[in-house]
Amino acid sequence: MTDHEKARHLFQTAGLAFPEIPEELAAKLKERGEWLFSTREIEISPYDLRHYVEESDSTLVDDYAILCHSGHGVNSYAIHYYLVRDELRLFLQLGWGGVYMDAQKAAADIAWCFELADEIVWEMSAVPRPTLRFPLEIVGSDFYGSHWFAPGKDTDEDANSPGQVLAEALQRLKR
Repeated sequence: MTDHEKARHLFQTAGLAFPEIPEELAAKLKERGEWLFSTREIEISPYDLRHYVEESDSTLVDDYAILCHSGHGVNSYAIHYYLVRDELRLFLQLGWGGVYMDAQKAAADIAWCFELADEIVWEMSAVPRPTLRFPLEIVGSDFYGSHWFAPGKDTDEDANSPGQVLAEALQRLKR
């Protein structure tokens, strides 16, 4: 069983949806710890969302995917799905696993977000290269606010939820 297959099995066994990680990255996915799969070395916990967003803004990083479950305390646990690929910078931190969280609602929200993220990845791949005016950055966090930003967009104000941000970005991408 590949590490990609292990990750998919882990998520499915937990009753969670699994994102469609682009094929070239899925082949490089490695299990790096408990509930931690990544195509790159992990020095900073994926729970530190700001680190990964700022890193992609300020330095040239190779394409990568990170998928994990991490957190702290009794209600600050999340599924993290970070995808940096070509002009897409996608960072999702979706609440799941906290003592006071509704597990069924959280799993449904994660499934919706992964469905939208998969469509965004597909749309970004389908857009002919010469017409891209991006990068497109999407940050969706149940704990620290959500926004999306692309050149030409008026603002990057926080939206209500990660799913709303993904839906707005997808709608804009399809125009």
